[in-house]
Amino acid sequence: MTKPIIGPATDPHAHDRKSTERGAAERNEQYKALLEASAVVLWLAAPDGTLTHLEGTIEIGLLIGDAYTGQGWFDFVHRDDLARVKAAWLWAVSSGTPYQNEFRIKLASGEYRWMLANAVALKNPDGTIREWVGSVADIHDRKQVEEKLRDSEERLRLALHAGRMFAWEQDLRTDYITRSQNAVSLLGVGSGPLAEFLDKVHPEDRALRHHFAQVVKTQGSYTSEFRYILPSGKVLWFGSRAELASPDRVVGVTFDITDRKAAEEEIWRAANHDSLTGLPNRGLFHRCLEQALSDAKINGTSVSLLLIDLDDFKDVNDTLGHDAGDALLQEAARRLAGLMRPSDIVARLGGDEFAVLLTDPATLDEATQFAERIIGTLREPFTYRRRTVSSRASIGVAAFPEHDLAPTGLMKSADIALYRAKAQGRNRVLTYSPAMRREIEKRVTLGADLREGLARNQITPFYQPKICLATGQIVGFEALARWEHPTRGVLDPAFFGAAFEDADLAPAIRRQLVAKVAADMGRWRDDNLPFGRIAVNFSSADFSQPRLVEEILEAFQSAKVEPEAFEIEITETVLLGRSSDCISAILRQFRDNGISIALDDFGTGYASLMHLKHFPVDHVKIDRTFIEDLNQNADDEAIVAAIIGLGRSLNLKITAEGVETRDQEQRLKRLGCHYAQGYLYSSAVSGLDVGELLARFRRA
Repeated sequence: MTKPIIGPATDPHAHDRKSTERGAAERNEQYKALLEASAVVLWLAAPDGTLTHLEGTIEIGLLIGDAYTGQGWFDFVHRDDLARVKAAWLWAVSSGTPYQNEFRIKLASGEYRWMLANAVALKNPDGTIREWVGSVADIHDRKQVEEKLRDSEERLRLALHAGRMFAWEQDLRTDYITRSQNAVSLLGVGSGPLAEFLDKVHPEDRALRHHFAQVVKTQGSYTSEFRYILPSGKVLWFGSRAELASPDRVVGVTFDITDRKAAEEEIWRAANHDSLTGLPNRGLFHRCLEQALSDAKINGTSVSLLLIDLDDFKDVNDTLGHDAGDALLQEAARRLAGLMRPSDIVARLGGDEFAVLLTDPATLDEATQFAERIIGTLREPFTYRRRTVSSRASIGVAAFPEHDLAPTGLMKSADIALYRAKAQGRNRVLTYSPAMRREIEKRVTLGADLREGLARNQITPFYQPKICLATGQIVGFEALARWEHPTRGVLDPAFFGAAFEDADLAPAIRRQLVAKVAADMGRWRDDNLPFGRIAVNFSSADFSQPRLVEEILEAFQSAKVEPEAFEIEITETVLLGRSSDCISAILRQFRDNGISIALDDFGTGYASLMHLKHFPVDHVKIDRTFIEDLNQNADDEAIVAAIIGLGRSLNLKITAEGVETRDQEQRLKRLGCHYAQGYLYSSAVSGLDVGELLARFRRA
């Protein structure tokens, strides 16, 4: 028997070997494909960490073959990561702990890409390290995404920080609030339960904030503003905007609006408060008045309104300057505010006018007593730049519901009472009465009638003679305005005197009067009547006319009368009405044109001597109040004697007004008075009767 030949074709294990080789080749192909698809480098290293083998599709640097072994791969690690990578690898080698690190490495293309390196130690039975097995995976795309995310988060963080805001999320099931990191710098707290946050919300805003999330859940979104008290005690304003993200989750942003609120408050204050005194202005006061009356109607209570006017404000402005006037207003505001109760309101309505609203239940008598306290307080002097400044005040009082039910009507009632207080001498309190309103209405009606009378040329002069006490002859006349009313006859200023306080009526009356006086003087001159000098009273309103001097001179030029035969009479109120320099300049223009200046009602004002010093006065007229009791009152006689002596020493002519008896006449002669005027000699007569009056005195 022949033995079979044993060879490859007949080897019983040949098929298995070929199968094994094929499987190994396939696995090797799969392995390489896996490395290529996963962009991973596999590597081996000795126990001391020296790289012994590297396999993969990532081409690191320009190393090939065995050049990757040893420590050569460190040369391609980014220099910013090298120290960290080396230190971490050496620590892993020395401790045997698994290694993981992220770093940038330079590829063959010259590009740096982020890699993730992992390694574990294979150990011998005795625990010593036999070999390191590791991998390097390309994580560059992931790192770029992470970098962009970090940049985005940083921009968001910076935006939140710059805008002083933070983002938050509230779990409606637990009321736990998760807040962004910068919440700590704004609130003083980070994430936490809602109750922790509400404890620091201002008590007045806490209820609104507590239900904030529920409102968002109901409406889908909501915005609110509230105050928050920091741990330091400082109060901030925050605004919150939130939306419902899911049935149990609300997301939102909270932002600091403290500066905006402060700006809004400043804008509101500027719009509603007086810039000089800081008090509420007219607009805010009217709103307060409307609200007070509305509340009083509902509650059945009363409201008292006080309108206050500083009597001497113009004097202070004219004599000490506008800065002193401002100081007076500020001091008055401070004193008024100091008198107010928490329920009271004081405001500056404009100029030197203030208003007080008393809303606490009080009687009208109590309001009047309070007004008297105000007058006493404002009267006390204060020092401004080493000058003593004092001021008096007039106050009009009106009350709801006694005097009116509407805000406008109540203001009008108080204003009428204030007007009457000033007309009766100032420095007093007057309570409104219906009679005052009737008087004002009568005055308004009078004004309309008087305008019609002026249009019809019904204002005419009547003349009261001025007598020389030494000769008993007429030396001149005072022209007094009369209204030749078509139905009431001739009316004197007792009927229409209020018109001289009107800025429009007073100059119109004066123009018509002067024109007729000039015409009368021209006629008398033509008739050779020795009428002397004719005086006309000028009001404060006249001196506000820009062409006053020119108008007067033109009137006399038209009548061909010399202005030297004319005299202007003014009272001290005229001198107080405008800037003293302005009044003085106008008076000097009159005097430069030959017109004489007389100071009427001398002795009744508080600054008469100063006026004689600062204004061009030629003639002084002693007020009738000092003449009527001249024979019975030694004080009056002493005053008259002093005025006459003062006039003589200043080379001024002196006329006594209101002379009605021979005894008064004789006493004035003995005291050395120059002239007299009064009913003893004649009442005022029309221009047509002046000639007969002159003849009668010549015969006498």
